[in-house]
Amino acid sequence: MIKEINKQLAKHNNVLLYNEDLHKYYKIRDKSMKTIYISTPKKGKTAFEAMLKKVDNEATVKNKTISKLIEQINEKTKNERLIVYVNSFEQLTLRELTYYKELEENENIQFVANITRDKKFIDEEFLQKFAILNEEYYNNRSQSINITYPLLLVLSLLVFLFFLRLQLSLINYLVNTLWFTLLMYRTIYYITR
Repeated sequence: MIKEINKQLAKHNNVLLYNEDLHKYYKIRDKSMKTIYISTPKKGKTAFEAMLKKVDNEATVKNKTISKLIEQINEKTKNERLIVYVNSFEQLTLRELTYYKELEENENIQFVANITRDKKFIDEEFLQKFAILNEEYYNNRSQSINITYPLLLVLSLLVFLFFLRLQLSLINYLVNTLWFTLLMYRTIYYITR
C-alpha cells in the first residue's frame, strides 16, 4: 500500500484511504519529503501551527489566526512540497473544510487522508480531488446499514407497551368512567331538549 501511496504522491495526487492504519504508513513514509501527521482534523489551529512549524522551524505561531497561518504555509511551500497525513478525515466540519480546501489548492501541498468510519462525508465533491486507493472498501461503506435508529424505535415501542400494560388497570377505570359520564351527559341533554 505504501508503494501505491508514493506512486500517487509522485503524480501530485491527493490520496484517500478507507479504514487503514494511517499512522503505520506515516512511519514508513519516504523520509526525503517533508511530512506531518495529524490524528484528526478537529485539532483546528494546532494542526495548522504544526504544519507551519514543519515548513519553517523559526516561524512564530503565537497570536496568529488560522487564515494567517494558512497564508504563511502557502508562502513557505512555494518552493518545497509538504505532505499532510490526516487520520479520521470524516470528522472534518464545514468550518475546517474551507481551510483544508484552501491548502489543497496549493500544488505543493498534498494530502494523504484516511476515513475510519461509515459516515457521510461533509463535501463529496471535495473527495473527488483524491485518488481513492482501496476503492472497493470505500464503495461498500455506503452499503452498510446503520441500525441505531430502528433499534431505538423498537426499544421505545417496547417501553411504551410496557407502560401501557402497567397503566391499563388504572386507565380502564378512567375510560369506563369517562364513557359513562358522556353517556349520561348525552341522555340528560336529550331529555332536557
